[in-house]
Order: sequence, then C-alpha cells, then structure tokens
Amino acid sequence: MTALHDRFFAAFARDPQRLRVARSPDLPPDMLSDERVAPPWVVWKLLPGRHALQVYRDWEERNGWRLPESFRAFLMARQTLRLDCGIARLVASPSHAPFLDLEELMEWDVPLIRAKKLLPVGDEAIGEVGPLCLDLRERTPEPPVVYCDAAEDTVSPPIWSSLPKMLEGLSFAMENDLRLWEDERLLEAFLALDPAGAGGPGREYWSRDAEEDGE
Repeated sequence: MTALHDRFFAAFARDPQRLRVARSPDLPPDMLSDERVAPPWVVWKLLPGRHALQVYRDWEERNGWRLPESFRAFLMARQTLRLDCGIARLVASPSHAPFLDLEELMEWDVPLIRAKKLLPVGDEAIGEVGPLCLDLRERTPEPPVVYCDAAEDTVSPPIWSSLPKMLEGLSFAMENDLRLWEDERLLEAFLALDPAGAGGPGREYWSRDAEEDGE
C-alpha cells in the first residue's frame, strides 16, 4: 500500500494550487510552508504520518467504528490539510487533530452513516450532492466506494470497487491533469483500471460529463 500512497500524494502535489488553504488561526504551524502567496492563502506541506496505530485503535473504540484497514492506512500515511482532487474531495488528517475532518463528515444527516453502515471518506465533487462513503453493509474486507445524494436520500451504485482502486484512479486522473472528459482515450483508460467499479456499475457516473460535452 505504501507505493500506492506515494503515487497518490505525488500526483496530488503536482498542482501547487492544491497545497493552498485559506489562512486561519486554527491551522497547525508545523504544516505551513514559508512560501509566500497572495492573501488570504497560505501554502501547506504534506507531512509523513506521525500518529501511532494505537491512536487510531483508541479512536475507533471510543466512537464505535471499525475502520477498514486500507482506509486506516491511508489516514496514517500523511498528515494533510485539504485533499481536493478535483473529481473527489477526500478526508484530510491534520497533524494536530487527525480525526477532525472525519468527525465533521460524520455529521452528515444520513441514516446509514448514523447506523455505521456507510463510512464517509470525503465529498462527492462532480454533482456536489453529498458524502463519498465506503459501503460497509456487505462486510467485505475492501468495501466499495459509493456516494449519498443527501437531498434524495439515496445511495449510488459503486463508483469504485474499493478504496485502493479509488486512490489508483485518482492518481491516474491527477497525473493526467483531470483531462478525462477532454480525451476519450484517457477516460477509457481510467475506467479500465477498475472494471468491477468505475468501469462497471460506476461507468454511467463517470461517463456522464463526456456525454454532456458531446451534446
């Protein structure tokens, strides 16, 4: 998994704009760069994960969750302030409060999240309709990634078959400057990375922008 994490965070950092966040007194100083940019922005740094496994185990016990191993490993891999990947916004893990963003995502008023059947891992960013979640209902080792339409109170088919496949797909998309809907070959290559998810039940979701552009 380490190689996949390295690839994902390297792809994320390709665009310097992704490493900017609005200045706030709540930002951890150790994550801020000395690089100067126009206000109100500051540049933040990806840091190696610094919290021990027991910190995550303790959080799980306090909150009644059992995080899938791949998701826990992702949270532990780096300390982050904002993970807007363009086509998905993933949960961040700041150095001073590694569960802050995750706990805020859990405040979505979605019955399946409250029942601990869906684990929010970010926000759906194409339709802006609700949280991006791991679907825990089937109790599989690698749960699929779905999204909730908060207004319609519905859950999508899997748009990725697992969190590792999501990280692989996002890495590919960012390495290609998010041009999936500008180049049909890139979109097909993206879908082919995950035939059981993005290229299967999620194909309609990922293809809709291309279809709209062609109208």
